[in-house]
Amino acid sequence: MRMVRKRGLRHHRRVTGLVLTAALGVMIAACSSTAGTSTAGSSASAGSDSAGLTGSSQSVGVQAAEAELKVAETRPASINLPPVTAPIPSGKTVSFVHCGVAVCDTIAVAIKNAASILGWKVNVVASDGTPASVQAAWASVVRLHPDVAFGSGFDRALFASEASQLASMKVPIMDWSTLDSPGQGITLAKGGPSEVPVVGEQMAAWVVASTEGKADTLYVNLPTYVILQPVMTAFDAYYKQWCPGCGLSTMSVPLTSIGTTAPSLIVSYLRAHPSINRIAVSYDGVDVGLPAALAAAGLSGKVQFIGEAPTATNLAYVQAGTEGATVAQGYYEIWAMFMDAAARALTGQSLAPDNAWKVPWFLLTQSNYSQGTGYAPIVPNLDAQLRQIWKK
Repeated sequence: MRMVRKRGLRHHRRVTGLVLTAALGVMIAACSSTAGTSTAGSSASAGSDSAGLTGSSQSVGVQAAEAELKVAETRPASINLPPVTAPIPSGKTVSFVHCGVAVCDTIAVAIKNAASILGWKVNVVASDGTPASVQAAWASVVRLHPDVAFGSGFDRALFASEASQLASMKVPIMDWSTLDSPGQGITLAKGGPSEVPVVGEQMAAWVVASTEGKADTLYVNLPTYVILQPVMTAFDAYYKQWCPGCGLSTMSVPLTSIGTTAPSLIVSYLRAHPSINRIAVSYDGVDVGLPAALAAAGLSGKVQFIGEAPTATNLAYVQAGTEGATVAQGYYEIWAMFMDAAARALTGQSLAPDNAWKVPWFLLTQSNYSQGTGYAPIVPNLDAQLRQIWKK
């Protein structure tokens, strides 16, 4: 576990594609180890850090965070894809390589939902998230010889040989939440470093707005998934822009801590740093069990947390109010778009609509929970829209 404690910076920074790209390599290097010694420095509470700031400068940042929060909580009305221009045949097969954590269970359900509209079959190929397991899963995909292959969370480098084999077999590979770009067998890549920073922005907006600019935050990262680094970079930048006097700590936890030691590791850090009043978690599976751990430590009333890519357990937490908020990925919408791209690729149509498609990240709280969750479509009447787009 790697921890860093730092003071909030007193200047504004805006996230740009250039800054995020440059910062990404630094963040990956800094977080590449999930075990080892921790470093910690002293930090004043958010209140004392903010003492030198004027009320005006604080309110400007809070107002900006609140404005972003309104955007983040707005439910999209449409899937925003044009109708296909060629008939889509039934009976095709998709293979999906599971990423090894609970979010990919939800992804599999979302893929099957879209596939059922097209009359396609889905094979879910298991992995436990380790490099060897991911490579073995892609080897299984080669043997299955599907019409199209989907992956999530891992770069082509882990399955380069298999990607080349699939390319020679004319099997399009479509990848989500990786650093990959199209090419070398990858037909479509979405959820990359230019797209995911909005997740960190939404998380920072909730933290700053919910504390009225008086946050002292612990950010918990899961460096196994390198695509989470630009999320953390964006959180850091927007948090400091909107709340320049607020305290910020970072902690990295290993994949093996999910469902085991992660809550106790977080609570141990909170005990050592009692000024912290918010936690931001880069993947929601890490904080499963955290409400009980906070309650046992007597911190439920003081420390609230936000995550992203919620599991079913996290959605129950949000509904109950024990998790302050989560950034849902719009799983059904994302994987409907991937299925749309697969259909267009297999029928010789342009993938321009899918490459240009904007991911509908949606910030979910107890107050807007009834609007839709990560375990149901965010877009109203999604299936009906898809049938119209796909002429099914």
